[in-house]
Amino acid sequence: MKSSSFLASFVSLLITLFVVSAGCGRSDLRPDLADASAPPSTDGRPCTVVTECDDKNACTTDRCISGVCKTTPRDEDGDGVVSIACGGKDCADNDASKKPGARENCTNKVDDDCNGLVDCADATCKGQTGCVCGPSELCGNGADDDCNGRTDCADPACRNSPGCNCSDVESCGNNVDDDCNGFTDCDDAACDGTPACGCNRPETCDNGRDENCNGLIDCDDPACGGSPLCGCLATPESCDNGADDDCDGLVDCADPNCTGVGPCACVGGPQPEACNNGKDDDCDGRPDCQDPECVGTPACTKCSPEQCTDGVDNDCDGRIDCADDACAFAPNCAPKPELCNNGTDDDRDTLIDCADPDCRTNPLCITEHKNCLTPLPISASGSYTGDTTGFAGEQTGSCGGAAGEAVFALTVTQPSHVVLDTIGSAFDTALYLRTGACRAGRELTCDDDSGGSQKSKLDIPILYPGTYFVFVDGFTVDPTLGPDEGRYVLNVSLTANPTEVCNNGRDDDGDRLTDCADPNCANVAPCKTCRGGQPGQAELGVTACTDGVDNDCDGKIDSADSDCHASDYYVTETCNGKDDNANGIVDDFACRCTDNAQCPNGQFCYKATVWACGNDCTNFVGDICPYVAPGSTCNATTGECAFPP
Repeated sequence: MKSSSFLASFVSLLITLFVVSAGCGRSDLRPDLADASAPPSTDGRPCTVVTECDDKNACTTDRCISGVCKTTPRDEDGDGVVSIACGGKDCADNDASKKPGARENCTNKVDDDCNGLVDCADATCKGQTGCVCGPSELCGNGADDDCNGRTDCADPACRNSPGCNCSDVESCGNNVDDDCNGFTDCDDAACDGTPACGCNRPETCDNGRDENCNGLIDCDDPACGGSPLCGCLATPESCDNGADDDCDGLVDCADPNCTGVGPCACVGGPQPEACNNGKDDDCDGRPDCQDPECVGTPACTKCSPEQCTDGVDNDCDGRIDCADDACAFAPNCAPKPELCNNGTDDDRDTLIDCADPDCRTNPLCITEHKNCLTPLPISASGSYTGDTTGFAGEQTGSCGGAAGEAVFALTVTQPSHVVLDTIGSAFDTALYLRTGACRAGRELTCDDDSGGSQKSKLDIPILYPGTYFVFVDGFTVDPTLGPDEGRYVLNVSLTANPTEVCNNGRDDDGDRLTDCADPNCANVAPCKTCRGGQPGQAELGVTACTDGVDNDCDGKIDSADSDCHASDYYVTETCNGKDDNANGIVDDFACRCTDNAQCPNGQFCYKATVWACGNDCTNFVGDICPYVAPGSTCNATTGECAFPP
């Protein structure tokens, strides 16, 4: 739509302005966008020494030649291409052999030609040694059999293979490669900036990662100033800026020149870290909450807005400084090139992965709705057809789905009765529905053969407004006959705002009230006189859960009624006005609600997950949300548990 295109263009313009004003892009590269506050160029000025030519721009090289300043775009490796961070296209500006147009080495696990594709995933490697492609990945031979750039458990095709058990998320402290990408815990880029790995590791200057979470990578990071890969102009060590100022390879408190200076002072020898006194008590160069020993202590778990330069997870969301989305536009956190398959808005233009025009030509984004990167949007009743032949089996439902799948993003704008089926498809199907994230979201329902003749059918009495992911999958992969695949038909029926049926134990009309608890049933038998001659009413709140009456006429009274234990998982509390689990909070996540007005002072209705009254999730030590609604995390902005987008 034109409005979306305009917004994307406008945001892109803002991002470009930001990069230029941050000094990581020469002002003469885009004179129309030059920021008046950017350092002026020294090119052409008279000079006697090179320091007179320093324009304070990290993306230029300044020299004094024959008495005149000569300023050129910084090209660290001399290959004639400027780094991506400085507005160019060089993805490895410390290695002249890696640049756009270079020949892809098909066995080194590196993107040599800077096109975003590595080894066998690069089209130029097809048919090369080690890249002779087979129809499927063998999951334990150490080879990329299907030439998609991923080997064994790192290949989505092996996700459900015995011995892989891959997750979409890397757990950063269990010594397991959870996401099967070949990197474990803190060696995985996904763990950069997490409390388990922190931001206190030194920057490695040739691996394309931001270990110290300052938004700058490799030679673009001042911490690499002393690296032979990056060159170094020595100045006295400052001891508190995360940089190797004096080019001795040692940063801040690790440098002997900083012993006893500022934050590196350690009086009386090593002591246990106090975590709240502004001192480095244990003499490891990391004071207070910057010290891993302080993770989880009261002084370091009180949540506040993220500060983008202090090495602390201030807002308790598991991300530190530039690794936190809250720092997206902080001056010290420069945008990065968009990666097309990591679920992150790397370049901060509000567009993620295949939705970003930067990924338009990436092979992962060309074929529509064959995976979670490119689901086909649907929002109305109708029949949708296609063919799954050759599709990769990246996802699996609880009822089957080992073959390739087609993926749809179903948007529901009103409470609706939804029926989905694959009747008319040419193969044995599995059909499943997820909420939250496409790849790691919660499965709501799955069916194999309810549609008859090996076809699938899902009848969902009520879906609440939101976006859901529908998977039309092949049931299995036969060792002899191959995968269940071919022409499919997805039939979709949406009936908005259905009428409440008052005796079926379901919330038919989507108001989160069932049968006699729904005011729409007040004049309908048997609800009309079920409560001692009075109509039934919702079992909501302390009064209704402690009055000894079956208010909603479901045959269950007070604490025996699930409405008085709102969370199915956080079961240590009953909605009774008491602190049953002695954690200092009365009725936490016990009282069911439909709006904030039904919650006591200091609590609000958790509408994104359990529809229960609860305190702000940032007030708990640690993340309470996995215990309230498994799979959710605390959103520091809303104060409410939320499932991944």
